[in-house]
Amino acid sequence: MKLVSFKHGGKAHYGIVKGDGVIDVTDRLADRFTSLLDVVTAGALSELAPIADRGEPTLSLNDIEFLFPITHPSKIFAIGRNYGQYHEVVEDGGAPEYPSVFCRMLNSFVPHNGVILKPKVSDQLDYENELGVVIGKQARHVKEEDYLDYIAGYTVINEGSVRDWQTKGTQNTPGKNFYRSGSIGPWMVTKDEIPSLDDLRIITRRNGEVMQDGTTATMLCKIPFLISHISKFTQLEPGDMIATGSPGGSIIERPEKDWLKAGDQLEFEVEGVGILKNTVADE
Repeated sequence: MKLVSFKHGGKAHYGIVKGDGVIDVTDRLADRFTSLLDVVTAGALSELAPIADRGEPTLSLNDIEFLFPITHPSKIFAIGRNYGQYHEVVEDGGAPEYPSVFCRMLNSFVPHNGVILKPKVSDQLDYENELGVVIGKQARHVKEEDYLDYIAGYTVINEGSVRDWQTKGTQNTPGKNFYRSGSIGPWMVTKDEIPSLDDLRIITRRNGEVMQDGTTATMLCKIPFLISHISKFTQLEPGDMIATGSPGGSIIERPEKDWLKAGDQLEFEVEGVGILKNTVADE
């Protein structure tokens, strides 16, 4: 199933994407769940399957305002330098033993169709298309072989970065958390829709031109290890997200640094999940 959170008539809703429409389930489940996060937390995603099978769309995708698939995740983690194309890995001669893990604040993202802001204080706004993992239940000290038990589904995350601010100080938190610099969406695909994560194609288009074209096959620290590793230092909660790293093709890697500009049209596609679309504007 593709599950979406959205606004319609000035109110927050959630539902099931079917074709070019949405089956709005907000009212019929209101006595138990007020949001998609409530459904995930209750472990009740299976209750939506009969509705998806028999129901018909009540709204068009063109008539809704997309929200983050999980509107208020408690934590968003991101993994840096997690693909073999990155020059740091190639020069070092192999994969790192442990991943680079950092946190992203929710207001550093916008939803599907949202406007990404090029900061006033920098011209070095970059894109990074990533498979996003949505956690399905509390997770602490997870064994790698049990990782699927803790996944609710997947989304697309553009883990946008402001490159010069990654080097202003000893930490990269500022460069990774500029206001409205990244994006998440358009929906969450339940884990049963993607039987294997081993070779999903990841494509980024800028104004129609393909900029990134990679695959999760070149991911260095795999998703089972990432979930296990993160759950050792914190307790993951339902709705938490992990951006699992981006393949080659970001602007920082290119000889000509043509940073993102106002008016750019961006598409971030992850095979089996969907296409996240955004435009860029000056802050």
